[in-house]
Amino acid sequence: MIYEGKQSIFSHQDQYALIRMVNSEDDATTKKHEEGKTTFTLKMAKYLSTSGIGDYLDGINVLLSFLLTVLHLIDCSFWVQGGNQDVGEGQAIITIPELICYIYFLLDFVINFYLSENKLFFTFQTTSLIEYVSIFPSLLARLNIITGYKYIYMLRVLRFLLCYKLDKVLQRLSMEAYKPIVTVMAIIMINSSVLYVVEQDYSIVEYIYFMVVTISTVGFGDVYPTTIYGRFSIIVAILIMFLVLPTQVEMLTRVYSLRSQYARNKYISKKESEHVLLLGSSQVEGFKTFLNELYHSDHGMNDTNTVILQPCAPTEEMTLQLKQPALQSKVIYLEGHPLQNKDLERCSSKDCNCVIVLANKTSRTPKRDDYRNIIHAFAVKQFAKKQKSRKGARVCLQVLQPSSKDLYFNSLGGHETDQVICVDELKLYLLGKTCLCPGINTLISFLIQSSKPSYDITKYDKNKGEWIDDYLCGMQNEIYRVPLESVAFVGLTFSQISSAIYKELNIILFALEVELESGTSVFVNPVEYLFEDYLHYGYVIANEMPNIDEIQQTKFPEYIQKNYCFPNQQRHQINKNALQQEAEYLKEILSEGIKDDSSKHPAYYQVKPQTITTGLPKVGDQEKFENHFIVCGVVTDMKYLMMPLRARSLKNIQPIVILNQDLIPTEIQLQINKFPKVYFQQGSPLNTEDLKKACIQKASALVILQKSADQEEGLSNIVDADTIFIYKTVKLLNQNINIITELASISTISFLQISRNNYVQKYDWSVSEPFASGEIYISTMLDTLICQAYYNPFITSIFDQMILGSASVNKKHKKLYQATKLQQSNLFLINIPPKYQEKTFGELFEILLTEQKMIPIGLYRGEKVKNNNKPYVFLKPPMDVVVSSKDRLYVLSGKQPKEQENILDNEKNQGKETASQYYNIKSKLQGEEGRVDIEFSRELMKFKDKMQSFVKGLNKINSEVFNQGLIHEEFISKVRGTLKEELANLNPAT
Repeated sequence: MIYEGKQSIFSHQDQYALIRMVNSEDDATTKKHEEGKTTFTLKMAKYLSTSGIGDYLDGINVLLSFLLTVLHLIDCSFWVQGGNQDVGEGQAIITIPELICYIYFLLDFVINFYLSENKLFFTFQTTSLIEYVSIFPSLLARLNIITGYKYIYMLRVLRFLLCYKLDKVLQRLSMEAYKPIVTVMAIIMINSSVLYVVEQDYSIVEYIYFMVVTISTVGFGDVYPTTIYGRFSIIVAILIMFLVLPTQVEMLTRVYSLRSQYARNKYISKKESEHVLLLGSSQVEGFKTFLNELYHSDHGMNDTNTVILQPCAPTEEMTLQLKQPALQSKVIYLEGHPLQNKDLERCSSKDCNCVIVLANKTSRTPKRDDYRNIIHAFAVKQFAKKQKSRKGARVCLQVLQPSSKDLYFNSLGGHETDQVICVDELKLYLLGKTCLCPGINTLISFLIQSSKPSYDITKYDKNKGEWIDDYLCGMQNEIYRVPLESVAFVGLTFSQISSAIYKELNIILFALEVELESGTSVFVNPVEYLFEDYLHYGYVIANEMPNIDEIQQTKFPEYIQKNYCFPNQQRHQINKNALQQEAEYLKEILSEGIKDDSSKHPAYYQVKPQTITTGLPKVGDQEKFENHFIVCGVVTDMKYLMMPLRARSLKNIQPIVILNQDLIPTEIQLQINKFPKVYFQQGSPLNTEDLKKACIQKASALVILQKSADQEEGLSNIVDADTIFIYKTVKLLNQNINIITELASISTISFLQISRNNYVQKYDWSVSEPFASGEIYISTMLDTLICQAYYNPFITSIFDQMILGSASVNKKHKKLYQATKLQQSNLFLINIPPKYQEKTFGELFEILLTEQKMIPIGLYRGEKVKNNNKPYVFLKPPMDVVVSSKDRLYVLSGKQPKEQENILDNEKNQGKETASQYYNIKSKLQGEEGRVDIEFSRELMKFKDKMQSFVKGLNKINSEVFNQGLIHEEFISKVRGTLKEELANLNPAT
């Protein structure tokens, strides 16, 4: 049954977008007509307002107004006290700057008058009247057009009132204290000048002193006005101070009361210590996970400070985190916005070492949140660029949707050193990979997480009967980056060095950072790579930071012969560092991933675009579906779940059944219909009948996709209700199925527990049985990953290879990798061959690395091995741990390992040549072409049968010709007769 539902070419959203596009075009047309009618004055006024030049001109005007007031006070000191009011000729040091100020004021007034829309209003507004009074009388007196009396020059001081013009500009910079300061200074300056002119008993300096004392105290009585005009000016000044100043101070107090201490604080960068800027809309749990990983002791003595910039004050939960002793002196919380330059100045963003943006994993509007986080990161980079920062702002960004990667790098021109980690992409990769390799999400969380339940591995006893000891012992291991620069390594292969380091130090060297002509890249298990004489960096799995000197002094057996025949390849130039090459690698992978879905990607099994098959084969044919994968639910970026299950590093692919209550949207169909053997069953995973139609009893794995936040209302533990019910329902129908799901709330893990041990209460949720078996995915793991990416930019490339293997290889560099014997390996979970069972992990490591070119990194221990109700992950067991028949092995291999059990079965069933040959042909078609073309397979079998009959006929003809050429038929008949007689005479008992 094929799904043929017809839909409109445009969805409702597309129609709305078209309407908005038409309206925007109409608005643009109207705007063009309006711009055509716009006068030059309006264009000039708009340019001065938008470009910021108008603010600069106002700033110059205010500065010269203050200068003119100062010149007035200096000029007053040269006046003769008492007597004639005529000042006479002024000093040259006063008149020349004064005339320059007048010229600028006149030009500024003319420009503003010309650009004003209502010239009559502009002529009689308050600022214009102050301009008339403060400029023209004193200018005419200075030019000797009118007599320069003292009261005429006194009008110059009124120019100080125009300092209020800068108030609007400074308000945008949050300098609310500017207006009260100008008010106080204006009262002092103007009244001092008035008293000096009307009183003439003291100098200008003494009257300034009198005004300051009068405003600040009740006065000392040493200086006081004697005339009625002087006393009246003091009364006016005091009234203005009582009426205006309290209102301004109250407004200032109100503004500061609305701003918390976090909005007033600032961070001052220091040369001896670096700092990172932490942005984003993540929840408190995400910030907590990141900070705990950033300041963990495994990263050494960390003097890096963290500045958190958020648009609101911290919540109570966040405040408790900031008051922790380990974070109190390292983390500074500032309230502000990344789009405000003043806030970026407060957090010293131009000097920050890295800008880290955390995403909100439970966002109801992921696209809008991604856009906001990208704009914030871009704003910080632009600010640092304008400030000519020496370091430049490196960005580690979390986004929710894969399309946001393309937006950041291509649209905004993301820098080569930037890293973008997509939450949904990695989550779906892990969920898909867990179907093939149960427990990989638990294993990866061990490798990237430093904050774990403590356990003393020196007290580990392999004979203890509790699984928790194995689990905690393996949990202590993680990834470390170490230099490999010893001369003893030159001429040896990676597998030889890895084997020797493991034997001597119990450390697993599993990846290598290599400099090539194309750049620096990381390769997982490049077994045949030959070490050259330059610095390499290796990635090891160990329970603590290894001793670098011990690694460099590793000894090798004498029988190992070194090979100095290095490939003729140039090493990478030093014009780009490792971080830039990793960014280019990620961008190239991204550019391949955003191609049209109809194009065939060589890294994955694909077929031509076609409609997904709805419904499964009939009931009588359901036995064909065995060991298949069931996906419950549909998400937007469904193809990233399919990619690990259709990677070409797999020899065989299993069917995928999508079980969903609603029909699959068209845009999601276009993503996944290029993958082969994908089926759709409409139904509910809570309905046992629908699960049986999907062959739940024979399925090997089931993925429960979490509903998006906009589909669910309420708390996170309510969102997990459906997941819990589906989990319980499926387990009743198939106890052995591997279930993988995401939980929105960690507390709901207890509903999936089987045993009633107190391990979770003693340690934390990471020791629960569902998480230990790899059934649970926790989103906070990616907050740890972005912290690890800050320390080591290649960490994401390592996990990409573990999940996708060679599917993530850049096609341009593939030939170069082959020439240098480099490969990218995948993580597989294999059964332990019977002949290797009951051996120790150390012996198994040596055998598989030497004979099979695989690196074992851990065990997936089966049920009931050590009083465990579920399997669990045992990462890098001690060398003397004995493996059992119920254990499975995590290995890193360039190709999918060939199970030894299948080889033995094939040897026992050699008589069934036709069936096995047909199976091999079918597997070959699946493995190389990614699909099973039935018609082509049938024609190929017919051709094979004809060839076999032709060969038999040819052999018969050759036999007859041979016999005819050497022996006559009569002789042959005589021999046959003689043999028959001899056989007849034989004793039957004999």
